[in-house]
Amino acid sequence: MKKVLILFLAMAVVAVLGTGPVQAAEETVVIGMDADADSLDPRFNTTAYGMYVVQQIYDGLIELDEELGFENVVAEDFETPSDTEYVFHLREGIKFHDGEELTAEDVKFTYESMLDPDLGSPKAGGYLHLVGAEEFNEGEADEVEGIEVIDDYTISFQLEEPHAPFLVDVTTGIVPKHLAEEAGEEFGDDPVGSGPFVFEEREIDESTTLTAFDDHYQGRPNIDEVRYRVIPEAAVGVVELETGELDVLMSVSEDDVSIIEGDDSLELAATASTNYEYIGFNVTNEPVDDVYLRKAIAYSLDKYAMADHFKGERTYAPLPASHEWADYYAEEADIHKYEFDLDRAQEMIEQSDYDGETVTIKTSEGRQEQAQILQQMMNQVNINVDIEVLEWGTFYDDVVEGEAEIYLLGWFGIIDPDAYIFFHSEMTPDQGGNNRMFYENEEADELIEKGRQTLEPEERREVYADLFEVLTDDLPNIFLYSEQDMYAYQDNIEGFEVGPYPVTILNNLKDIEIVD
Repeated sequence: MKKVLILFLAMAVVAVLGTGPVQAAEETVVIGMDADADSLDPRFNTTAYGMYVVQQIYDGLIELDEELGFENVVAEDFETPSDTEYVFHLREGIKFHDGEELTAEDVKFTYESMLDPDLGSPKAGGYLHLVGAEEFNEGEADEVEGIEVIDDYTISFQLEEPHAPFLVDVTTGIVPKHLAEEAGEEFGDDPVGSGPFVFEEREIDESTTLTAFDDHYQGRPNIDEVRYRVIPEAAVGVVELETGELDVLMSVSEDDVSIIEGDDSLELAATASTNYEYIGFNVTNEPVDDVYLRKAIAYSLDKYAMADHFKGERTYAPLPASHEWADYYAEEADIHKYEFDLDRAQEMIEQSDYDGETVTIKTSEGRQEQAQILQQMMNQVNINVDIEVLEWGTFYDDVVEGEAEIYLLGWFGIIDPDAYIFFHSEMTPDQGGNNRMFYENEEADELIEKGRQTLEPEERREVYADLFEVLTDDLPNIFLYSEQDMYAYQDNIEGFEVGPYPVTILNNLKDIEIVD
């Protein structure tokens, strides 16, 4: 019987720890994942696939550990003189891959550039709470007043007001000013960071190769090379894992667990996820601009059956089921749960302006089955549905450019309930955010802003209870379920650790080794 490692979000358990002295290995680890990175520039990357690669190339000021706490990386330590000020003291001697030293100027440039309208980073909206950020973002100032370089190894961030998720915001990888400033938005084509692995080459939608960085501040990785291969079809990935062409396979499906467990040369690891699946509506596009049609769709779906089918756990609010607050919101009476009810669905259709026109669900190959199930369920109340399955890049472009009515996506790496970049009206994709529903609600905006300014946990929870009531009433999307993250790897790999995304095999890849 194969050993299955189940690591819970509340207490991540380290898996398969190597023992004895570490020996340098002349080995390549090949990792299979089902889609390519959207960008190798940490200022542009917004997907899980990109994060897997980006966090090997770059170091952030701080990073998340396996228990979703914070540990220092580029920052040796930090202090908070007030609720609106953070001072980071950097390690001396950290080198970029080209040999130049990382200093506070690089940190300032990284965060300031994300706010530069000429660069167009999709993460700009996450830093508008810094003093002077809006003026800089609008071209009315030459720099962000709230980012101050005190000396080569000390930098201060000043916030307009208390901002509860600030430490999550400063996990972004630091880019070298002397290279990125000139390269602009093309920096990700030939990225340079200070992380444990150096970018070697990339073939879009095929593979990305990284090599060990000899001068990493924590020491050279044990392995010489990491190659990420894009394998869209899960069945192909499993076969290549079995034949030894892959060392690690990301995103193992429940259907493949028995195959992996039955192979003595493979190990399986699982962890409670920080993601959830959702149905997104572009609320500006007909016919789903009609809230009653959206509610009819919500009532037509047997969401528990879907969660069971995909081996997931039902979630009611924009938080993964594993989040420490998730149970609280699931029990909240004022949050509309839209339990499966075809009669209620029909009532909503009768109140809507829907007259039988075809509604199109757009998706990528990885969620095609999910789309087919939705189609069948919606057909029960005579909602006519077409499915358009697109290549990932085309699909994602359509969503962010507003060219979709209904789409299927997931939000990953949710470790804080802050909903600003997802639901605030100023956070649509064209404004630097991830509000792909193009949703606008003044009350929601006010609650979002209040929630991120509230530091006391119980008070924050009450604010988000009010916010989630508004969101589930307006229904810009339907919250479905969270799945476990499952990974498989060859049993000759030692030191392999898993933790909830975005930690998963990101922080410790440099420590693994291949044994005979």
